[in-house]
Order: sequence, then C-alpha cells, then structure tokens
Amino acid sequence: MKRLTVTGLAQEIDRLLNRAFPQLAVEGELSQVQVPASGHAYLVLREKDAVLQVVVWRAEWEQVEPKPNVGDKVVCFGRVGGYPTQGRYQLYATRVEPAGQGELQRKLEAIRRRLEADGLLDPRRRRPLPRFPAVVGLATSPTGAALQDFLRVSRERWPAARILLAPCQVQGADAAGSVVRALELLFEDGRADVVVVARGGGSKVDLLPFQDEQLARWIATGPVPVVTAVGHEIDTTIADLVADATAPTPSAAALRVLPDGPAFAQRVDEASIAIGDSVRRLFARRRARLSELTARVLHPARTLARIEARRADLESRLQAAIRRRIETDRRRAVGADHRLVALSPLGVLDRGYAIVTGPRGLVRRAAEVGPGDPLAVRVAEGSIAAVVRK
Repeated sequence: MKRLTVTGLAQEIDRLLNRAFPQLAVEGELSQVQVPASGHAYLVLREKDAVLQVVVWRAEWEQVEPKPNVGDKVVCFGRVGGYPTQGRYQLYATRVEPAGQGELQRKLEAIRRRLEADGLLDPRRRRPLPRFPAVVGLATSPTGAALQDFLRVSRERWPAARILLAPCQVQGADAAGSVVRALELLFEDGRADVVVVARGGGSKVDLLPFQDEQLARWIATGPVPVVTAVGHEIDTTIADLVADATAPTPSAAALRVLPDGPAFAQRVDEASIAIGDSVRRLFARRRARLSELTARVLHPARTLARIEARRADLESRLQAAIRRRIETDRRRAVGADHRLVALSPLGVLDRGYAIVTGPRGLVRRAAEVGPGDPLAVRVAEGSIAAVVRK
C-alpha cells in the first residue's frame, strides 16, 4: 500500500488531472462571477446539479470581451488542476466566450479567408462612386424606416436623382437570398449608376444575413459600385468588407452617394458673382486705360470731346445690349420652362398613372409582355423594378 501525506496526495492528484485534461473547453451557465481587487476572476459554472469552479487570472480576464454576467451561457477554455488548500479541483481558464459565439466566429473567419484568397477584400478593388448619379438602385425593405430615411435625404439633397427600389427582406433566415435576388434585378435592369443595400440597426443576430458569403460575392462582383448601410457604425459585416463604400445608416448612405445640391447651387451662384466682378473690373481697367491715353494725346478740345462722347456712347450701347440680351435669354428660359411643364408626363403621373417599360420598349397592351419579362414601372416619385408573373 502506498503511503502519502496530504500534500503529497494533492500534488499527485494535480499531476494526474494535468495529464488527463491538458486542454479542454467546458460549457455551462454562470452562477457566480467575482472579480476582487486582485483582478483575478473567480467563476462558477453550473449545469443542472453539477458545478465547476473556474479561475481566470488577471491578464487573461482583461482580454475577455464582452465580460460575462451571472446567468450567461459561456464556454471556458483551459486546463483542469487541483487546488490543495480547499482539497478540490478547478478549471484554470485562459479564454471565456459566449456559448455558440466561437463557432460563428470561426465560420465568419473561414468566409473572410476565402474572400481574401479571391482578392475580394483588396482595398484597391473598390470602385469610385459616380459624382452625379442619375439613377440610384436601392435594395431594402419596402416597409422599413430605412427606405423613408433614404428618400427623405435624397429629396433634400439631390431631387434630380431617380430612386429605383428593389424590395427585399433584410432580416430573418431568408433575408440573404432575398437581398441577392434584389441585387440581381437591379443589375439586370441596368439603369442604376450605383446601388445601395440598406437596413436599420439591429442586434448581431439581426445582421447575420449580411455575413452571407454568396451575398458578399454578388456585392463584390456587380457591374456598378455597391454601398452597404446595415447596422450601426460599430458593426462591421462581411458585406461591408467587400462593398465599394460603407455608411453607418441609410441616411448617411444617401449623403454618401448623392451630391450636395444646395452646396452645388451655392457654388454656381458664387461663380456667377465672381464672373460679374471680373467683367466689372475689366471694364474699370479699360476705362482707366482709355482715360490715361486720352489725357496723354495732345489734340484740340473738340477732338477730345468727340472721343469721350464716342466712348460714353459705346459704353452705353454695350450696357444696353447686355441688358437686352439678358432679358431675351430670361424670356426664352421662362418660355422653355412653361413648354417643358406643359409637355412633361410627370403631371399625368401625379394623378396616379404610371409608365411601364418592358424588354421591347413602352408597354401599351398586356399582350406585349410575357411571364418572366422584367418591367420598369415609373410613378410620380421614383421607379419600381418588377417581373411579370402572369
């Protein structure tokens, strides 16, 4: 019979536990979280009637993010060892993660590596956004706040742009496939100069559709630049990594893809004022030079008076001609604007009508299209991409 002291037995048990369980992961629910002044964390994992003491030394505990709370389900990674002072065994953890989070993170890392291997995460691949887009494609929920926020900012910022909506789901198990189909419609339609994928903020679970690899590849390989606006500023999804540009919110996406109309108009006004100032300064210099030459020429007073009269007459006629030209151009612009308003189909659209364009041009009869044909439906405020079902 082997004879041991209490300390010797404790040491022997510790060696056996270290050899039997050098590295393992244990999942359970936290029933206790204590972090005294030392900075070490003392946790208790529970599952039904079984409990396990867990120690996380200060250096490792400082790396744990987010910090778990009582009631959270976690996975603790480490080794099992004895604790001679209390005569018990415990887990010395080097890492603590939310249960299930580790597997998701590994899956996302695998997707990231595949995309990186294909060159889709290379910043040099990103395409510049068009400066003055005529049509902006928008893939988002037709009933969400993201759509209204985007339309509100677009009307304020650059009302000349047309917004082409491709409705899709942005949350739930089918959301990734729905967004892919919306992008497919927008790309096939071909009118959009830039495409925005948008949804409001949400939890990390809500953003899972935008971690989809197929969706990421559609965004990266589309024929036009794609801007993502999903989640909040602190969230980064796989879709964001491959997009040509990102925005924290749908409103910010509208600011990103559309030019600043009021600022542009102000620059035009400033340029017009600068041109007018330049013309006035030119006339002033010419008058000064003419006065200088007139003073230097030794001619009789009558000749000088005639020269001055011709100069004044020339200036008067020039100014009168400029005023007449301005008034003529103004009347032409007003007349053209009135004719444009009279001929514009937008007045008809405001009364609830729509213009439908199919593969072969304007659709006047149902017989001109068939199932599967893509349609572009222009209404008073924007356009809708659709497909004929029957």
